[in-house]
Amino acid sequence: MHIRKIKNNDYAVLGLPLRLTVSIVIGVAALSFILLFILNPCLFPSKMIVVVDPMVNTIPSGFDEYEFSITVEVNNREGYAIKDASVLVKGLGDAVSNTTDSNGKATIVIKPRLEQGVNEGYLDIVVKAGCKEKFSEENMIKIIRGS
Repeated sequence: MHIRKIKNNDYAVLGLPLRLTVSIVIGVAALSFILLFILNPCLFPSKMIVVVDPMVNTIPSGFDEYEFSITVEVNNREGYAIKDASVLVKGLGDAVSNTTDSNGKATIVIKPRLEQGVNEGYLDIVVKAGCKEKFSEENMIKIIRGS
C-alpha cells in the first residue's frame, strides 16, 4: 500500500483554496442570517389599521395657531387593539408623540400654526409597533382656517 504525502498530491493543494472559499461563503451567509434574526426577530411583519379622529380640524378665524386633541386608534388586521404602539404626528411647526393604551388608542394634543394668508395645511402621521409594518402617511390630517 502506497501512502501519498500532501505535498506530492497536486489535487489536495489545488482544492484547498476552493474548499476554504466555499466554507467562508457558507459561514458568512449563516452568520448574516443569524444576525438578521437577532436584530429583527419578525421576518414577516403584519400590517396595522390606523384610524384618526378627527381628520379635519379648524383653526378659528383670527388665530394663527390653535390647540387640537386628536385621537389615533391602532388595530391589527383582525381588529384587535395594538398596545404600546408609538404614534407621531408632525407638521405645521409642531410635532407630538404618544403611545397607545391597552385599547389601542393614543391622544395627541398638537398646536399647528397656519401662516398669514394660508388657509389650509396638513399633518403627517407615523405609527410604529413591534412585529408590525411601519405606518406612515403624509398629509393625513387636514387643518383649515375658519371663515
